[in-house]
Amino acid sequence: MTTPDSLDSRTGSSGPLSRGSVPLMRRASLREQVRAAIEELIVFGRLAPGEHLAEESLAELLGVSRQPVREALQSLSTAGFVDLRTGRGAFVHEPTAREAREVFHVRALLESDSCRLAAQNIDDDGVRRLEAIYAEGHEASQQGEDPRRLIELNRAFHAAITEIGANRVSIALLTDLERRAGWYLATIISNRAPSSWVEHRAILDAVAGRDADLAGDLMLNHIDHSRDLLEFTGQ
Repeated sequence: MTTPDSLDSRTGSSGPLSRGSVPLMRRASLREQVRAAIEELIVFGRLAPGEHLAEESLAELLGVSRQPVREALQSLSTAGFVDLRTGRGAFVHEPTAREAREVFHVRALLESDSCRLAAQNIDDDGVRRLEAIYAEGHEASQQGEDPRRLIELNRAFHAAITEIGANRVSIALLTDLERRAGWYLATIISNRAPSSWVEHRAILDAVAGRDADLAGDLMLNHIDHSRDLLEFTGQ
């Protein structure tokens, strides 16, 4: 997606958000565009945990009507980004240490299995795909790129592994888990990225070498390392 260039919190951009200042893609449905835009504002801290999400204000910000905003908030509630409180409206969810641990625990189990499957299924095209993502991600991690770009490349690498593994249930489940994990990782991604891509290199080599057990173990350890760096005030 086209990301909001006006974010003025952790992304380091400056300037107030104004009507229509968050650009939306035209290829996805309007609800999907609005959902993605609001999710990104949450992930990168422009909409803070616990903040009230007024439909009218979000609609004005995004240059849309309130209906797609309402639908997007419902979808984001299901995904764990938003809390809908009866009689009070929508609020940005406040992550806790426990739920972060739980998300990363399930993610580690599913992704380590996907990694084993990828090692069994991979072909030359799959290796080239992973190599291309790795090259871009490694360079970005060394140059300290925008956290949004680092999250995007991290997602791309993990998604490619899962897709090569070809378990359709895992693909569906991990799509949502990766988005949730990306929210947690946004707070540490700039410092985590260099070591993360070193670990990605080892995972790629194990998958390309069709060593299923090693690939699965490396992925499990990789996700555990990220989880251990997360800090939340809540239990």
